[in-house]
Parts: sequence; C-alpha cells; structure tokens
Amino acid sequence: MATAVEVSELRGLIAEPDESNGWTDEKLSSLIDAGDTLNTVAASIWTTKAATFATLVNVSESGSSRNLSDLHKQALSMSQHFGSLDGGTSDVDSTTIVRLRRGFS
Repeated sequence: MATAVEVSELRGLIAEPDESNGWTDEKLSSLIDAGDTLNTVAASIWTTKAATFATLVNVSESGSSRNLSDLHKQALSMSQHFGSLDGGTSDVDSTTIVRLRRGFS
C-alpha cells in the first residue's frame, strides 16, 4: 500500500496539489501500488493528461490568443522526461504525433 509520503511526492511530480482535478489519493495510491517507480507512474499520468489535452485548440480572437495545444505538447514532454529517469523510455514517441488543426471556413 502506498504511503501518504509517496502520494504527496507523486502529486508534486504530476502538478496536482489536491484532488480538484479528479486525481484522488486513492486513485494515486492504487497507481503507485501497480507501478514500478514513482517516475514511471508519473510518466503514465502525464500521458493520460496529454490525451485529455489533445482535444484543446489554439484560440485567437479580439486581439488575444491562447495556445492551448501547448498543454498537450508539454504533457508529452513531461511523460518522456519521467519515463527516461529510471533508464527506461516513455511509451510516447513524439515523432508519431500528428497535429490536427481545426478552423472555420
């Protein structure tokens, strides 16, 4: 069973300081118990976050812009980072990612 310290450390690695985004202590604890190391669990969670962010698009209107697709790119980067820390590699290969652009015509 994962300790409170391990759950707290994992929260720091995945930038989820509390349960407001659905990453409950119980969920994190079970992922820790099923994973090899905190780094591999963090890599897996960042991959999950990237999947969530993949549907976000860049918005430009009224003189302002938000590059929401950067969230996807950064989450993949974090997954690769944590996946490589223990001598392994992440399941994500950024060369296979295809970017979709949505627009109005």
